[in-house]
Amino acid sequence: MFEIFDYEFMRLAFIGGTVVAILAPTIGIFLVPRRYALIGDGLGHIAFGGIGLALFLKFEPTATALAIAILAALGIERLRAAGRLSGDVAIALFLSGGLAIGLLLARLAKRSTDQLWNYLFGSILTLKTEDLWLMIPLALGVLATVFLWRRELLYSTLDEETARASGVAVSKINLLFVLLTAVTIVLSMTIVGLLLISALIVLPVAAALQRARSVRQAYLLALLVSLLSVYLGLIGSYYLDTPPGPTIVLSALGVFGVLSLRR
Repeated sequence: MFEIFDYEFMRLAFIGGTVVAILAPTIGIFLVPRRYALIGDGLGHIAFGGIGLALFLKFEPTATALAIAILAALGIERLRAAGRLSGDVAIALFLSGGLAIGLLLARLAKRSTDQLWNYLFGSILTLKTEDLWLMIPLALGVLATVFLWRRELLYSTLDEETARASGVAVSKINLLFVLLTAVTIVLSMTIVGLLLISALIVLPVAAALQRARSVRQAYLLALLVSLLSVYLGLIGSYYLDTPPGPTIVLSALGVFGVLSLRR
């Protein structure tokens, strides 16, 4: 089994996969209790719209996708907070528009289907060292921000009204949270793809909640499930010659199924 580490592309894949495996449940542990799981799908589709715009205008794809995802995250939160639209309706609005714009602009840019496939479903085996030099500092920034604001994020997640009454700046915390989610999704698009990243954010946390008795236990178990899913997915992809992104997601789904069984 260890011969896979003889190849540099597999070593880079495992490093990049580990970064995302840690990052995804760190966001998911706050996202799932909010019943805001669809925001991962929404921002993923919106980021794809940013990819289409970058291909059409010949901009740098990752930076453009990140900028568009951040703007959309702010827009979704503003609409939700203003009460004009419910959270799921706001997400659905941006989701459908982002995917349509991405496909249209990519078509006008005459880009290949393979290139679009990589953004939609991941291309972890094509990671380069310079990709990790960008990914790791941004991931550390997200993790550090979550750690510094963990109490406020937790209070706002569990009981928004009580948190507001206790002096927590809930509106600012919610904006911070959606921004962190947007960054996480764009960082993860190379690993599992924009259409699948929501699963890696949600499934490990959902699996952990089947067994955990506290938030701390849930987070630690979600980290374990996420890492296990990524590693199993990469190993399975290598030996079965299957696409890594979908294989990682199916591994996470399998772990969820096992933990959901009655004790």
